[in-house]
Amino acid sequence: MPTPVVFPSGRQFLVLGKETVAQGTAATPTATLVVEEFKPHDAPVWLDDKGWRGSMGELYGRQEGVIKTDFTMKGACFVDTLPWLLSNILGDNAYTGGTNTGSPTTTTGALTAGVTTVVPVTSATGIAIGTVLAIDTSTALELVTVASVSGLNVTISAPVAKGHLTGVAVQPVTGPFINAFSLLNSGSAQPSTLTLIHYLGPTATVAARAYTGACLSELNLKWNAETMLFEFDAKGSCWPSAPAAALPTPNPTAITPVASWRALLGIGGPASGGTLLKYCQDGEINIKRQLDVVFTAQGSQNPYVIVRGTLGIAGKLNFVAVPDESQFLNMLNNSQPQLQLVIDNGQASTAHGLFQFDSQLAAYKDFVPETGKAAVGYTGGFDCIDNTTNAGISAGFSPGKVTVLNNVAPQTY
Repeated sequence: MPTPVVFPSGRQFLVLGKETVAQGTAATPTATLVVEEFKPHDAPVWLDDKGWRGSMGELYGRQEGVIKTDFTMKGACFVDTLPWLLSNILGDNAYTGGTNTGSPTTTTGALTAGVTTVVPVTSATGIAIGTVLAIDTSTALELVTVASVSGLNVTISAPVAKGHLTGVAVQPVTGPFINAFSLLNSGSAQPSTLTLIHYLGPTATVAARAYTGACLSELNLKWNAETMLFEFDAKGSCWPSAPAAALPTPNPTAITPVASWRALLGIGGPASGGTLLKYCQDGEINIKRQLDVVFTAQGSQNPYVIVRGTLGIAGKLNFVAVPDESQFLNMLNNSQPQLQLVIDNGQASTAHGLFQFDSQLAAYKDFVPETGKAAVGYTGGFDCIDNTTNAGISAGFSPGKVTVLNNVAPQTY
């Protein structure tokens, strides 16, 4: 008797790529997203023929209508891969940081935000493919990655995000680098989309299915100092699945996830000094985005576009062994204190990784006493109020900002 063909679920993996052409046009995978679960659901609309035919039957035919895919995923947060999801749901990313190295130079022409990909410089000494450059200084500073060099013209991997005058400083830098994600408010206000490729086994030849045009509708960040890594779960929608263009190869990160006990929470200020609060045991930050999957009469079952709408951030906190009523009173008095969560991996140099969430105005909406343990605590939720402090390069308002420190080249996400 022949051995039956099986596909071990333990061998599955998920890779992704940033779409740079039209939404829904498959991108080549560039990273492996390490997850514990990925559940896609291809969901066609079924069009049933139930017309009367002088018979006692009910269903006389069925055709397939439009189709999309909904998906969920979850896993630990890694500093080098979570930014793919943050960029997808928030959209605005400011690259800064780095340590100076090599010879500084200056620009010989003005740079236009969202347009310029060739940076003219007075000297290209020491600038090669893959070099990270810090352009300008102070609030105008941004980091870019070199794609090629021709004479005194340096081509970068994506257009500059900010405008720069002629003669501004250009300085090679090394990592780690800072990624600050806020709500995108410029242009069409639509973040980039992702191609997700799920290696599962049964798909002929390539053993994997591709999910293009992926847009997140929820990204939830969770921690529990006693029992968890810093983790996420997410859900979203995309184009219907199709066999991948080629057999994917896993290349998982060598970076380790971070234990939740490393978290520091600040209420009414930063997570340090007098506003560091030490008695929060666990919590969640829930980023939710309106999605509208639009179908039109275009001769295709696929979506015409998936539109990202408004975005809100909420969360909940569990305070244990409280010393006073201060957090309860923040709710009663509608104080809307600043909230900052910092989770640092405790490593050094290019291995240093950090997550930081900031909301300038966290409006507590409900708090109830918890008396089931030895010491009295409180648990409650908050909504983040849109504000200009947490806004990014695209200006406007944002309910919060998520900052990630890692050693991934700028302009990757």
